[in-house]
Amino acid sequence: MFTHPIRRRPIIIFIDSSYNPERRLGVGGFLCIPNCPDEILADNQMLEKLYSPGAMKTKIVENTTNTRLELQTLLCALEFLKSDNENKTYGKMESTTIYTDCRTAIDLLRRRKRLESVHYRSKRKGSTLVNADIYKSFFNLYDEFSPKLIWVKGHTPGKTRIGVQRIFSEVDRFVRNLLRNYISHNTSWVDK
Repeated sequence: MFTHPIRRRPIIIFIDSSYNPERRLGVGGFLCIPNCPDEILADNQMLEKLYSPGAMKTKIVENTTNTRLELQTLLCALEFLKSDNENKTYGKMESTTIYTDCRTAIDLLRRRKRLESVHYRSKRKGSTLVNADIYKSFFNLYDEFSPKLIWVKGHTPGKTRIGVQRIFSEVDRFVRNLLRNYISHNTSWVDK
């Protein structure tokens, strides 16, 4: 009797958020494409066919900042992976790649050693950093999944979008529209 190992495939995640500074609220969203074969990553048209707005996971966050919202969205995506991995919905993950336009998220790994050495405190004031809680949570989940974070340019001209860029733009448009709709249906706020 022969046993075959379970074929592991990568998971691709696109994250983005849309923020309204006047109301200090935003929408974060991510699209997870599980079991994405390597050949699809190289084929822009096939990758674009995998995009499904129904697969988007979103969250409305109040009393936040733009940077914090981007990081909260990254955390939500990693927490989803953790929950999903525990439930074994997609099987064992070989690798996880996360596309984001948030430079802070990309730079976190480079800054990790220093952040941990100063116990997440600022150099000047010595106070705890505003996003210290998110940094710690991110590093814990990063250690568990070791995702590859890839920066993608946001808000590119439509005619230049293909493959990854096109899907990222769809995620961007989805969260932007959701934020607009949320604000338009919640008129109890007083505009400044």
